[in-house]
Amino acid sequence: MLTNGRGFLRAPRMCLAFLLSVSALFAFTACAVKTPIQKAPAETVPANLQYQNVVFRTFTAAPEVQSPDEAMLDCMRSAMDHLQLKNVFKRVEKQTTVSYPEPTLFVDLRLTDLRLVSGTARFWGGAFSGRSYMKVMAKLTDAGGAVVAEQELFGAPNAMGSAYSFGGSDRALPKNMGILVGDFVLTNAGRK
Repeated sequence: MLTNGRGFLRAPRMCLAFLLSVSALFAFTACAVKTPIQKAPAETVPANLQYQNVVFRTFTAAPEVQSPDEAMLDCMRSAMDHLQLKNVFKRVEKQTTVSYPEPTLFVDLRLTDLRLVSGTARFWGGAFSGRSYMKVMAKLTDAGGAVVAEQELFGAPNAMGSAYSFGGSDRALPKNMGILVGDFVLTNAGRK
């Protein structure tokens, strides 16, 4: 079959078709996803600010989430750092026994789902190891207990990008979710 001139051309076409279909599969399934948050420009937030303090109260995990401690710590630390770098609020801190005389926005976070692909799985399986993802339910309340805003935030880096960075996108997911939480707080801290 391969000795015939016409049969020889058939084999490269089959190989090319297979490569194109696999490439299309990766191209259409490897998109990054995150919750769309309308970002408030840092310049306009101080003029429209309703709260002077942001206090992070609780960050809990759903019982079905396995080993969430490190991801929760990275996410909260990143959110607090993001808000402090914006230099918009008087205080950004974890809750203590201090009472706040100024208007205060309280942040409660709940980790509802988490999947972080390990470095070993990413090394051996690449993009076939699947996608990492993190879901956080963010609830903002004022000092009176009234709910200011509540939304589930979702982040998932694409599997191909994670394979290309050897798992760097997977390891950075909790930090990036913290930045998303910070943007959510900034967006909802102004007067409505």
